[in-house]
Amino acid sequence: MSKPKIGVVMFDAATDAASVIRAVELAGGQPVKLHPKTTTAPDVADLRVVILPGGFSYGDYLRPGALAATQPIMSVLEDAVKAKELTVVGLGNGFQVLTEAGMLPGGFIANTTPGYHHAEVEFMVENTVSALTNAYEAADVIRLPQKAAFGSYTATETELEALEANGNVIVRSKDSSSGSARDIAGISSDDGLVLGLMANPEYAIEEGFGTDHPDGPGLGVDGQGLFISVVRAAGATNAEGVVGA
Repeated sequence: MSKPKIGVVMFDAATDAASVIRAVELAGGQPVKLHPKTTTAPDVADLRVVILPGGFSYGDYLRPGALAATQPIMSVLEDAVKAKELTVVGLGNGFQVLTEAGMLPGGFIANTTPGYHHAEVEFMVENTVSALTNAYEAADVIRLPQKAAFGSYTATETELEALEANGNVIVRSKDSSSGSARDIAGISSDDGLVLGLMANPEYAIEEGFGTDHPDGPGLGVDGQGLFISVVRAAGATNAEGVVGA
């Protein structure tokens, strides 16, 4: 049986892209590299999910994600989402891009504690039916790396109330120093087709290279579930979407 294809946008200086590709493969998916200058819909026609990885610079001195959001592929992805043909997931800086492109509400400002922070953070899963979290149980606590200088999510009070009322907050941080409004770390659009997570689960997918764990350093693999969820959303069946199956 063919593996579900998942697009990965290769933004300039997307240093996390290779790790996202590896995570997709381990979760049973087939990653497809997409150039940010892509301008034609056929390039994403056979994809069900596209991931925007983080780790790129793209002018954080301006606003994180602002320049990446102007890349031609973003218009292609937005049109596909409007046509209900695609799910788009932004991880880390990819979440920032989605807000700058107007595909998710709110935006990002500098961390409450100034400077670039790279830490292991505990998150709580609040929504288990999204394309990013369907492999988890409600209230699961997962430990993932988070790295950003502008990782503090902010939005108007009206936007925050709408996110809460519609069940669109999918993940909250438990101990992050970023200072995000209402501890929001992950959200979805009303239709569930656009999702963002201010974390880097691609660095918690393999034992020995993941987060610290009670059984030993590097043994945490809580990020697996996020990619398993994405592969399932892309059309996985049977054992597909299960690491090591």
